[in-house]
Amino acid sequence: MLKATPISALQRAIFVLLTCSTGAVAADLGSKSGESVISPDMAIKQFKVPPGFKIDCWASEPQLKNPVSFCFDEKGRVYVAETFRYRTSVYDIREHMSGKTNMFDDDLACKTVEDRAAMIKKFLGDRYTDLAQESEVVQLLEDRSGGGKADHAQVFADGFNTILDGIGSGVLARKGNVYYSDIPNLWLLKDTRNSGKADVRQSLSYGYGVHFNLTGHDLHGLRFGPDGKLYFSIGDRGIHVTTKEGKLLDYPNMGTVLRCNADGSNLEVFAYGVRNPQELAFDDHGNLWTGDNNCDHGDAARLVYVVEGGDSGWRTGNQFSETTPAGVWNAEKLWHLQFPGQAAYILPPVGHIANGPSGLTHYPGTGFSDSFKDHFFLCDFKGASARSGVHEFGIQENGATFTMVGRTNFLWDILATDVDFSPDGRMYVTDWVQGWPQSQMGRIYRLYDPNAVNSPLVLQTKKLIAEGMEKRSNKELAKLLEHPDQRVRQEAQFELADRGPKSMKYLQSVALGSKNQLARLHAIWGLGQISVKDNSVLKGITKLLKDQDAEVRAQTAKIMGEGHYQDASAVLIELLRDSNARVQFFSAMNLGKLGNKAAIAPILAMLKANDNKDVFVRHAGVMGLVGLADKNTLIAAGKDNSKAVRMGALLAMRRLEMPEIAMFLHDSDELVVLEAARAINDVPIKDAWPQLAGLIKHPTHNEPLDWRVVNANFRLGADKNAIALAHYAAETTATEKVRGEALHALETWAKPMPRERLTGLWRPLPARDGKPATEALKPVVAKILSDSPDAIKIAAVQAAEKLGIDEAAPGIFNLVANEKSEANVRIEALKALGEMHAANLPDAVKIAVADKNENVRKEGNRLQAQIKPGDATGALAKVLENGSITEKQGAFATLSTVEGEATDKLLAEWLDKLIAGNVQKEIQFDLVEAAGKRDSSVVKEKLEKYTSSQPKDEFVGFRETLYGGNAEEGKKVFLERPEASCVRCHKINGEGGEVGPELAGIITRKDRQYILESILYPNKQIAPGFESIVVKTKAGQSIAGILKSEDAQELVIITPDDGPTKVKTSEITSREKGQSAMPEGMGNILAKQDIRNLIEFLASTKQAVAANATASPAK
Repeated sequence: MLKATPISALQRAIFVLLTCSTGAVAADLGSKSGESVISPDMAIKQFKVPPGFKIDCWASEPQLKNPVSFCFDEKGRVYVAETFRYRTSVYDIREHMSGKTNMFDDDLACKTVEDRAAMIKKFLGDRYTDLAQESEVVQLLEDRSGGGKADHAQVFADGFNTILDGIGSGVLARKGNVYYSDIPNLWLLKDTRNSGKADVRQSLSYGYGVHFNLTGHDLHGLRFGPDGKLYFSIGDRGIHVTTKEGKLLDYPNMGTVLRCNADGSNLEVFAYGVRNPQELAFDDHGNLWTGDNNCDHGDAARLVYVVEGGDSGWRTGNQFSETTPAGVWNAEKLWHLQFPGQAAYILPPVGHIANGPSGLTHYPGTGFSDSFKDHFFLCDFKGASARSGVHEFGIQENGATFTMVGRTNFLWDILATDVDFSPDGRMYVTDWVQGWPQSQMGRIYRLYDPNAVNSPLVLQTKKLIAEGMEKRSNKELAKLLEHPDQRVRQEAQFELADRGPKSMKYLQSVALGSKNQLARLHAIWGLGQISVKDNSVLKGITKLLKDQDAEVRAQTAKIMGEGHYQDASAVLIELLRDSNARVQFFSAMNLGKLGNKAAIAPILAMLKANDNKDVFVRHAGVMGLVGLADKNTLIAAGKDNSKAVRMGALLAMRRLEMPEIAMFLHDSDELVVLEAARAINDVPIKDAWPQLAGLIKHPTHNEPLDWRVVNANFRLGADKNAIALAHYAAETTATEKVRGEALHALETWAKPMPRERLTGLWRPLPARDGKPATEALKPVVAKILSDSPDAIKIAAVQAAEKLGIDEAAPGIFNLVANEKSEANVRIEALKALGEMHAANLPDAVKIAVADKNENVRKEGNRLQAQIKPGDATGALAKVLENGSITEKQGAFATLSTVEGEATDKLLAEWLDKLIAGNVQKEIQFDLVEAAGKRDSSVVKEKLEKYTSSQPKDEFVGFRETLYGGNAEEGKKVFLERPEASCVRCHKINGEGGEVGPELAGIITRKDRQYILESILYPNKQIAPGFESIVVKTKAGQSIAGILKSEDAQELVIITPDDGPTKVKTSEITSREKGQSAMPEGMGNILAKQDIRNLIEFLASTKQAVAANATASPAK
């Protein structure tokens, strides 16, 4: 097992010799792989820095390593969350889906962190303690001399190394408290001795990280909100947490955003259905934002406006769907921006941005120009510095939600993990330096505007933050609520709130009388904090509910609900008709917390007026109903003439898991029916399954609806459900895809797979008698086999074979005999007859071996060897002499299973041909594989002789994979196999990720050996345009940038300052390159046949011609 230990105290101590200014020394530092690394000074030269800004290095290895996130305290000290467990002690389930440590199903089945601990011990045995060696680290960095660089580094906290510990991914320092998020705990750390080392460690909550799932989907995003609560997030590793108050938070199959008080009390899930919301940030109006990662199946990463109770739609099961890539996430377009007909239970993203969103911060208001006011900065981590960096964007109100505006690549070509602003107005960015694995490196750069960084305002801000707010008067604090810097305003607000009713009049004065909108908002939020203990403080600001400023009305409505101020109910009800959608949103949301049932009818009226147009307004109405309405009220609303009212009632029932939601299955509007089906199946609401299953009598052309109807019948499992599925499968008016699902349900009736097909979630059913499925399919299988599309014929063949329906054999034989049947249909029919040991199998094989299609003949040859094993070797020998490439490949595969000396002799003869160079390259792999499975000493000797004759280079054992693969199977590896994740980074004709180069038509540019080399050793040759490079010339010049092209005479390097720069190779004295974003070790992850198929697929791709392009006659 690969070990990566934290840096030692001695190594930390010598950092003075290796600070950022010592570029020459740093350039000699090695990565974990021992390769030279571009020094910080040289790396800066390849960064694309925004005009007018300057950048320098503040800290570098060995001061820090593997930085995931960081924060500042009031003194400007930096706390860094470093990982030494990533991908070594914290598994990525994609790397444990086969072999002895195939934990996939067990991991998905985990419901608690204790379950995961038991799973680890089950698979690792006594070696489970291996996962308790490496520790996460919180590193403390300081610039004690004021020289502009870190000159002190020490470990603030470590010892986070239980087998359950995750990747320490979040750190937040405030007033002596350091919050640290590391699965399975949210920690509070304190240094009470002022030693720079935490001596107090308290778990505020426990139970995060139910699954291993995907590495990096950990606990992170620590941020204090305007309500004084601590917000944080976790990816879809899931949670099973019992709060201090004894409430269970059970969200095992999705990511969540949570909040609690500073002491960990009143923990609650704020929003859910996210995938991996790495960081959180609040804008100037108190809105919460996150960047959520895509799942590498053609979907986009998203900018999410996080609101209370919001569901973004992601569930863990989508990642490994067996039906379609990403399951319903893709099939039902859950990740798309809002569109008509979109699933109603989700809140769509505001924008699509980045490829690997990580660190996120909001511009606080000082240090840069006012053009950045209320803008965000988002890190985009793509595994390589080239094409990674920091985005900048703004937001613009759009009803109750927003649109993303003005996105730019702000700081680029840096492998950024986190970004934040220091108290002195500079932007700091952590740099992973290179690759996906632990780099054992880390840097912190600071970007600043030289014209602003020493301005009086920036210096004042730094002073205010450093001094704190405790000794300031209420009057001064009230004045600071107007400060341009968000951090100063918030700290002044928090201090006033901590003083309780004594500060009430100051806060009320600002809220009521200030001309500064942001000051008024902070005053309102401060009163909201106090109101949690004494809501009488809200009495004096109820008039703000009718303020001319819509944002003031909205935020006042919010704190009235959170403070449970009942006297505000009447005005909040009036605000449901406000002209501003945000006011409506917060009014409806918070009326649900006040318990005044008089608000129900007005909320329904708001939903009707909204007419499903603003989905965030609808969500607020639903949340209001959830808090207020009883069962009978919702049932009555479900009969309303307005579709919008009915949808609102339906969504409320979904959240309350009411079986009465089945009433909507007979709604006049198909979208309402579908939404009800989604709730009943997906949540699930089991008591409504019978009504959902009943819809099978009337098939529609709505695949998402019918699929759930089929699934309900399958899960109910009664005889009548099997009969219904069989009839549905035979129904020609039903959609092809769902007919196939009905047949699959019958096929697996007796032994249902534990992962539900539709959601991909772990929902096991007990084993049951298969006879009902058999008896149900018998009467209709002949009709299906004779009168259906090919995909349905294949599904019917497979079901009949698994269920042992011998009566289907004649119909299956007819498929083999019918030359008009597609080859894949004939092949599946042959396989089925073989498994059924059908009486007509010999006749079918006789037809197959003479078929015009080589793949059919291949299957026929395999089955003929089974029928007549004594004749198999002779028959296959003829195939090897006269058959097609495909048939020969099949012949070798079959020979590997045929016993006897004759087979060994035949393989030995072919090995002699291979040694002599007389075997076609497309079948060499098959021959070697077949020979490798034999026990014959002669075969082994000849195989060894061949192996020894091959070049002893990096392609040993893989050279035979260059030819003869199956392009269709290779396409599946590229697009669907999670352990390969090719499409995560690469495009084929524009479809796929942005990290790696376009691969369509690669064979016109490179040969197959290059493709193999790129799979096995991605760092050996990095595609032009994706390799960061630094060259030094004889003239003493250093040139850094991205390599665009090279030949024997010159390199063309794209530099940030000068653009394309030509450098003669004869003038180069040294050359350093960055790591590829593609991970090493694919030869150990993928089977050789998979690699062979992948090569064939890539070699077969053709570059699409642009629609507006015209071909040259000369070409």
